[in-house]
Amino acid sequence: MKPASVIIMDEHPIVRMSIEVLLQKNKNIVITLKSGDCHEALDHIRHHPVDMVILDIDLPGMDGFTLLKRIKKLNNKIKVLFLSSKSESFYAGRAMRAGANGFVSKRKDLGDIYNAVQMLLGGYSFFPADTLNLINHSTTRKGNPTDMPLSNREVTVLRYLANGLSNKEIAAQLLLSNKTISAHKSNIYMKLGVQSIVELIDYAKDHELL
Repeated sequence: MKPASVIIMDEHPIVRMSIEVLLQKNKNIVITLKSGDCHEALDHIRHHPVDMVILDIDLPGMDGFTLLKRIKKLNNKIKVLFLSSKSESFYAGRAMRAGANGFVSKRKDLGDIYNAVQMLLGGYSFFPADTLNLINHSTTRKGNPTDMPLSNREVTVLRYLANGLSNKEIAAQLLLSNKTISAHKSNIYMKLGVQSIVELIDYAKDHELL
């Protein structure tokens, strides 16, 4: 059987190396790219067969949800496993709704990544049990009152704002106009009912988004 081609996407080289060492236990997996550059990953996918992408939701230059959409647009058969050190209760559900095939918290045992990769390559999904229960429960009613009212893009902008970036700097990071970022900022303040950047930072900390 042909080995599965896997890309590892993470900003930190030590994390990429750790995941590679972990997956080397499986002789049916070949790591074809390790990178923190989203554009390099997309270019690789355009020119080479890829079975799975393991990616951190928090990547420089492009948020993980945007990258997920672009990967699926290039090849919907590619399995995507999200990783995050941020709030599992928040991001796992969003990852599932966005079309990811699995989610693993970096706060847990690295062995979970190995198990998740095995499951995804076997044709299954891999999400925390609490997330699956919440998703199933929310389908029986309108909306999910425990879910944050922001879109994935607004959450990304919120995190940049809370980390001190200006509208101009965020626009450059996300390849958007200052006007678009300003509109996102206004929507974020309105939806969350905050009046200042200090309140926004408090909200982000309370929801483990930083």
